[in-house]
Amino acid sequence: MQTGDSNAGSALALVYPLVRRVQSILGRPARAGDKGEHMKQRKPSIQSLETVTLEEAQAYIAFAHGDELEGAYALAWDRNRLDGTLSAPDDAEVHHALFLLCRALGKVAPSFDQMRVELRRRAAA
Repeated sequence: MQTGDSNAGSALALVYPLVRRVQSILGRPARAGDKGEHMKQRKPSIQSLETVTLEEAQAYIAFAHGDELEGAYALAWDRNRLDGTLSAPDDAEVHHALFLLCRALGKVAPSFDQMRVELRRRAAA
């Protein structure tokens, strides 16, 4: 395994807080019906490591402003917290969280390789 591949999860852990901070400073473009609702949203939290309900999945996606991968990353952090782990989720944990979100929403989850390509694209941007 190459160092770049194994550090994708760590890079994601570093990139997302920075992206969120920049977006909050610059402000997000308003969407129809949004009217500042994202400012009122609190971070959702799951109740179980085993399942994700439709309502929980929708809450994570809404919290991530429609970004399924960012929602999966937040879900992976919460799953680690429930499991008693304080470390950043790795790629496999993020993919499993993405799978759980997609399953709850009735969608087909992207493959692990497709997700890793997207993570690299975001890290390079």
